[in-house]
Amino acid sequence: MQELRTEPRQRRSQQSIDGILDAAERLIHRDGQVSFTAAELAAGAHMSIGRVYYWFPDIPSVVSALVERTVQRMVGVFGVALGSEVDTSTPLLVHRVVGALCDHIDANPATVALSLTGGADSQGWPLYRRMVELVGYVVAERVPDVPDEEALLVASTAISITLGMLHDYTRAGDRKVLIRQELVYVVSAWLYARYPSSDDQVWGNPEWPLQPSRLPRPGYVESSPVWPALAPGQPPVAGRPPAAGPHT
Repeated sequence: MQELRTEPRQRRSQQSIDGILDAAERLIHRDGQVSFTAAELAAGAHMSIGRVYYWFPDIPSVVSALVERTVQRMVGVFGVALGSEVDTSTPLLVHRVVGALCDHIDANPATVALSLTGGADSQGWPLYRRMVELVGYVVAERVPDVPDEEALLVASTAISITLGMLHDYTRAGDRKVLIRQELVYVVSAWLYARYPSSDDQVWGNPEWPLQPSRLPRPGYVESSPVWPALAPGQPPVAGRPPAAGPHT
């Protein structure tokens, strides 16, 4: 980590650094932003302020190191979730990525707050940018003739929707499963409306209320249904509360 004042040389040293970053993660999650003091950080890491400053010159360097660690973990999460995504339907792919991302946020609860902190000059910008790059890659793979500007727009919008809906996810308790399902539905519906499969009737109907942008790659056909949260009639899913019927 380039922000370290001193490079760790022993396992115990790395544990100290991880302890500081873990404490920073908890404090950012608690406050929803980067607003903690050195004293709070030291107390959260169960060490002296001097020990914190032995490793890091200031609070911004701690946050930068936390962002770097989160980016590394996020790349791994997206890599596993995307896998060989070429032949996976959009709803299934979104479901897989959202599930992996939510599991990551459960383990790294400051992810959303870091991603939403400030703009292009903020410390959290590298995390947001990396997430957009990963989604942009998937868009380009699925829609081969999409211009870079459109791929960036779509990826940025998808990430913004996702981060917005996951803003209070870690505090949602039993509603987490509903948030996951609704997020999958919202992102899948939006992406499908923009890039419907080649056999969709919208391509021959210029009066269709939601007009598409471009065809996905040749031969690509969507075949996986996706249900909104709490919709009646949907098949049961483990961990999801049953939807209320029309007479309930």
